[in-house]
Amino acid sequence: MDRGDILSGSAFTAVLRSAVVFLLILVSVGWAALTYVETNLLTQYRADVKERWDILAADHEAEGPDHVVDTIRHVRTLHDSGARALAIFDGGGYLAGNIRIRPPGDGFQIGPLDHESAPPPGNAGEFVYYAGELGGRWLVVGQRLDMLHRTRAAFVQTLALTGFIVVLSMLSLGYFLSWQSLVRLREIEATLERASEGDVAARIPDTGGTTQIDRLAREMNRHLDRSSRLMTTTRNTAAAVAHDLKSPLGRAFLALGRAQDRLEAGADPRDALLDAESDLEQMRGIFATYLQLSRIEANTDSATFGAVGLGALVRDLAETCALVAEDAGQRLTAHLDDADGYEMRGDPQMLQQLVLNLVQNAINHGPEGNEIRLELARRGPDIELVVADRGPGIPEEAREAVFQPFHRLDPSRNKPGTGLGLALVRAIVERHGGTIALHDHAPGLRVEIGFPAWT
Repeated sequence: MDRGDILSGSAFTAVLRSAVVFLLILVSVGWAALTYVETNLLTQYRADVKERWDILAADHEAEGPDHVVDTIRHVRTLHDSGARALAIFDGGGYLAGNIRIRPPGDGFQIGPLDHESAPPPGNAGEFVYYAGELGGRWLVVGQRLDMLHRTRAAFVQTLALTGFIVVLSMLSLGYFLSWQSLVRLREIEATLERASEGDVAARIPDTGGTTQIDRLAREMNRHLDRSSRLMTTTRNTAAAVAHDLKSPLGRAFLALGRAQDRLEAGADPRDALLDAESDLEQMRGIFATYLQLSRIEANTDSATFGAVGLGALVRDLAETCALVAEDAGQRLTAHLDDADGYEMRGDPQMLQQLVLNLVQNAINHGPEGNEIRLELARRGPDIELVVADRGPGIPEEAREAVFQPFHRLDPSRNKPGTGLGLALVRAIVERHGGTIALHDHAPGLRVEIGFPAWT
């Protein structure tokens, strides 16, 4: 796996930017904290130096100037440690102490002193000192800034080590996360490549994660599922169309052949031409129904929609279809509240087509004595249309498949029909914002359709 791909990943880039921001914050906060610590240390140094200078000044007032000189000469710690500075000068120069040359300036000063003890390695030998006139002489008291330098060095080292460890940890984590993301992206890339080559079963492995890539992968799998279903439906539709058109097309071809033979024999070809016309009409009906289904699914224009009294529409169709059912030895009844118009918004021709398809299916597939029941009822804010029969019904495992175009329960496809009836019904229902469900009527089939009522 190319390391460049990992380093250019969004996770690593985001962590890298965060690391830069962290370093800037660390340096800013560290500088502020170090300034605060150094200021406090210098304040303590100055207070200590001034206190010792004041003690010697008080001794000068009480015992006299010579006593101060003797005190400075006999303090042995001045010669054992170079951390403190103490000296007194007069007009002629050095009198006593561990500083040989009088430093410039008066009051508090920070800088090097001509101390008789060399500073330790790595120390610049800077002092904070107080110089002032004392009875015609010049008294200097100072303290070397060892603690300040050690604190500064330790502080900088700690900040550098902390920054290094934290940034290294962040970059390592970013590298790992970017590597994980790249692995997932490569899986997605490979899956899409397989899908583009025609593998309808190709799916992105689902790790159960909650990252954006994992959610994207699940969403893409849903699209792949849909594409797979569409491709399967397309193949099945093509096979079904070829099968359904082969028989009438073959019969029409044979009928035209018979008509030609009769013409050559001087006989009347009208019977053969009528047979050919019937078969061609069957083919035209299949194409017309499929085109109607496609237009309903593709069209989102509701210009033809208006207020429809579903109650009146169902009553009129029930009266017409009851005669057809009676001719087939079956019985159709309608059950609805006559006082309720069951108003909804829709296309009356589509709704009429829906009811006719359901009733015709019930008649075609029902046995003699079959009872078909049309119902309309209110279900909360919806209108429920029910078409129930006592026919053979539809197995539960096939109830979703029957909504696919050209799907038939009869695999031999020898029974009459196109397999487009229920597909057209569902398209009309969805076009009107409704729902449809198939249930067992024990025996038979119960089709329940819900439409939003007119408000």
